[in-house]
Amino acid sequence: MSSFAHNDNSPNSTIDDPNLVCLGAIFGAVGVRGAVRLKVFTEDMKSICDYGPLTLYGHECPEGKKVAAKILHNVKGGIAVKLDGIEDRNVAELLKGSKLYIARDVLPKIEEEDGFYYEDLVGLNAKNMDDDIFGTIDGVFNFGAGDIIEVKLSKENGKLMYPFSDEIVPEVNIEAGFVVINREAFDDDAGDAEEAETN
Repeated sequence: MSSFAHNDNSPNSTIDDPNLVCLGAIFGAVGVRGAVRLKVFTEDMKSICDYGPLTLYGHECPEGKKVAAKILHNVKGGIAVKLDGIEDRNVAELLKGSKLYIARDVLPKIEEEDGFYYEDLVGLNAKNMDDDIFGTIDGVFNFGAGDIIEVKLSKENGKLMYPFSDEIVPEVNIEAGFVVINREAFDDDAGDAEEAETN
């Protein structure tokens, strides 16, 4: 599977451009010198600086702004990053919800025939094992314990998160526009884990 994921569902900063891939989302400020807290959508968090300048999109820069990023240290939920030109905590706070993008053509070429970037999954239909659509993919994340796929439910309220594993997600079909999720297997695993915790 790919190394990139996407989407914190912030409509004002999500760019609908197939030539861009979102590498991270700002979720706050850290320190007093303008550093930001960044949720990174790459398998290796430090690789966000490997592809050259990034483009920042958000409330403060709706047309996009080229920025260089320097990783400072880990923070809960992501990493602390210093962006060129941001020197004040108040300005950094204003960037909350903004996202950092890179041109798709500068990313490593996907060698696998059925490979994809996690960015490509957002908006695909989520089907259960009976081929029934129960939602759409809203994002793919990694909080340190493996990749998680988030589904916005169509008939039920809210969203659900599933482990992005071969057992729980046995099929991804980008061309046909759907992902198959074994909801029963996940429910069984979750039930077993809950039972183990109570014993």
